[in-house]
Amino acid sequence: MNTKKILLIEDDNFINQLYMRILKQAGYEVVIAADGETGVKLADDSYNLVLLDIMLPKMDGINVLKKLKENPDTKQIPVILLTNLGQGNIINIAFTIGAQGYLMKMSMSPYELVEKIKPFIVDPSFQMDIKEVNLE
Repeated sequence: MNTKKILLIEDDNFINQLYMRILKQAGYEVVIAADGETGVKLADDSYNLVLLDIMLPKMDGINVLKKLKENPDTKQIPVILLTNLGQGNIINIAFTIGAQGYLMKMSMSPYELVEKIKPFIVDPSFQMDIKEVNLE
């Protein structure tokens, strides 16, 4: 079986360790970047998915997303914003740049993450309908 590889760009150590453990239990290979710059450096075409926090040190998630979508080696990788920011303008910008999904950390259990990322893993062209995103 071909193990799917996820790049988790998240600066909160508790959250990144928790998500890494849950995703590994679900059979994924997980690499963590604790800041935006490291995330951009680690990203390459071997990843099947990027989970990206917006509020990051060194380079924020929107700029990370721009860099990933500008790079021919990473532009095809689905990117899901994984954040606690519910600001509609930021989400609209991110979807315009090329984010394919948006998940609020505080509105789901860590175990729900595994189910919510499956459509993106199964079909890399899957796009969450922005109307499904609660922008309140």
